[in-house]
Amino acid sequence: MLSKRKICFLSDHHLCMNPRLWKEAFFYEKKGFDVVILSMWHSKESLKKDWQIVDGHLIKYKAYLNLIPGEINPLSLFFYRLRKRLAGELQRLGKYGTGWAISYSPGLMFKKALQEDAVLYVAHLECAFYVGRDLIKAGKKVIFDFEDWYSRDYLVPARPVKLLKAAEKYALQNGLFCTAASNSMAIALKECYNSENKITVIYNGFSIKSKIRSNFIKDEGNERIKLLWFSRTIGAGRGLELLLKGLLVCNAGIELHLLGEMKAGYLDFLEREFANQSLHNLVIHPFIPHAKLDDFISQFKIGLAIEENINDNKRLTVSNKILQYLQAGLMVLASDTKGQREVAELFPGAVTIVDIHNPEALAMAIVQLSKKKDINTCQQKEKFESIFSWEAQEIKLNSLIEKFL
Repeated sequence: MLSKRKICFLSDHHLCMNPRLWKEAFFYEKKGFDVVILSMWHSKESLKKDWQIVDGHLIKYKAYLNLIPGEINPLSLFFYRLRKRLAGELQRLGKYGTGWAISYSPGLMFKKALQEDAVLYVAHLECAFYVGRDLIKAGKKVIFDFEDWYSRDYLVPARPVKLLKAAEKYALQNGLFCTAASNSMAIALKECYNSENKITVIYNGFSIKSKIRSNFIKDEGNERIKLLWFSRTIGAGRGLELLLKGLLVCNAGIELHLLGEMKAGYLDFLEREFANQSLHNLVIHPFIPHAKLDDFISQFKIGLAIEENINDNKRLTVSNKILQYLQAGLMVLASDTKGQREVAELFPGAVTIVDIHNPEALAMAIVQLSKKKDINTCQQKEKFESIFSWEAQEIKLNSLIEKFL
């Protein structure tokens, strides 16, 4: 029988890799819904982090597909990987897109989602958008969250862009409602798909009640300027290569701190770049639980939000990175994208926009920021909390639920 209070979240990522999903799931739990999260598991280490996130909650966390080596038959694992690879090759060679080019088993996600028989489904990420269309056709209500503009991101030949465009258009036309990570993205999506339906902006903020403060003190006495960049993963194409070009022409000593899980081979690249640097230092930190992240970030003065402007998604999104810096009281050096200007216009004293393709301008901006006094005033704090905190996003989600349910 259909559960009148069950809501089912659909995703392809581990929870620890998608804070936006678990923040929304916790909101619906507080609203009294029975929350189920269906996802794909592929890493035993990530799964441990997932269980830590949902610890103490009544949320049911399930795998519609478990690809963790040792927990799946090796032949089945080989089959899923081979099928996805072949689907990618078909897309690359013949522009023939299938759901398997999006993910390992959209059909299985659809089957498991139907078995939950929820009153409402929330689609996160590409596979869930693709499956969400079939759920609506099966008579289900589906919410679609544009955390990214999927058909305009990671534009590689094996990516089934036409399928993703069709899924996005269908979501905007038929979803119960849609949300997006920035106002810039919401406007662009409506224009692209000629949609009259409203897209509600839900920023990637975090709760102002979850801060943990220890005895970290900003190290103002350090001879080098401390910079922080963090993400789930540390790798190429994230702006770090352009930052290193800026450091080459920077006469002030820099201590660059990177927090995240290093992609294979990238540490070797970074160590080579810093090997001949007597002026600058590199410090690597393994990724830490989110509950401790704000505390760690607060010891720095300058945070880097230097995503490359390589596609429409990167150009329009507002990442959790820039918001987390501001919440922790840092000044931010941000690349010149429309999404980041959306934040900078509201906090011009805290966010400095720079052309990261200009090494001299980048180096100059770092030095200038290091000389500025902290500007985390009470007025700015209140403004940030009213616009970007997760509490502010929950107010908007609550209005949507009351309207549509």
